[in-house]
Amino acid sequence: MANSVKLGMFITGTDTAVGKTLVTAVLARSLKGLGLDVGVMKPVETGVVKGRSSDAVRLTHAAQVSDSPDLVCPYAFRLPVAPLDAARTERQTIKISTIMKAYRALQAQHDLLLVEGAGGVHVPITPMIDVLDLIEKLKAPVLVVGRAGLGGVNHAMLTLNVLRERKIPILALVLNQTVPAKTAVARRQERSTVELLRESAGVPVIGPLPYMAGVDARVERAVETMAANSEMKKLTKLVLASARGSH
Repeated sequence: MANSVKLGMFITGTDTAVGKTLVTAVLARSLKGLGLDVGVMKPVETGVVKGRSSDAVRLTHAAQVSDSPDLVCPYAFRLPVAPLDAARTERQTIKISTIMKAYRALQAQHDLLLVEGAGGVHVPITPMIDVLDLIEKLKAPVLVVGRAGLGGVNHAMLTLNVLRERKIPILALVLNQTVPAKTAVARRQERSTVELLRESAGVPVIGPLPYMAGVDARVERAVETMAANSEMKKLTKLVLASARGSH
């Protein structure tokens, strides 16, 4: 994709802990394997303990990039709360201009930049700006990651509708098994969620992706396993087609 417009794509969630990082990591690894120069970014990360692996580090490893950690993750805070509160606790102020500058620098270096958000779209970053506002400023299409189980329909539709209100393009909705469906009722709830969203989402629905235990500890293995999943391959093709179609 030489001499072409550099693209960004934002991965948001319907909630926290829905599998955004794993989906982003697998996409980065898979797209790179298909010959695309992929960069990664986590503008703000909370709950980061020094000396332990963070989402930003996991994404960097998955994409096999050597970009500056300060660009990949301009803001990292120890407390696992919303970015606004985590920054206040450390007497810091998150500047959107700093995030935008890092985004543009990384975007210029890669064909496609995958940006993982923090939590859902209304998570506050500054007193005036939430994740939704940031997505709008980045002018990037969105991939929504949600739960395949009970409650998944409501959370997904709320997120999709608010993105549509801002006229933000949505590439797909990815449904993830965030807990194992061990009972017949749980499996029925999951099936129902997926079927109802395929009817009503108005965007391609990918999944459900299988539940994976202990992802944080064994992220490399999880990325490899998930990359071979047929639904994840479908998503990779969708993202690749979108990236190529934008040129």
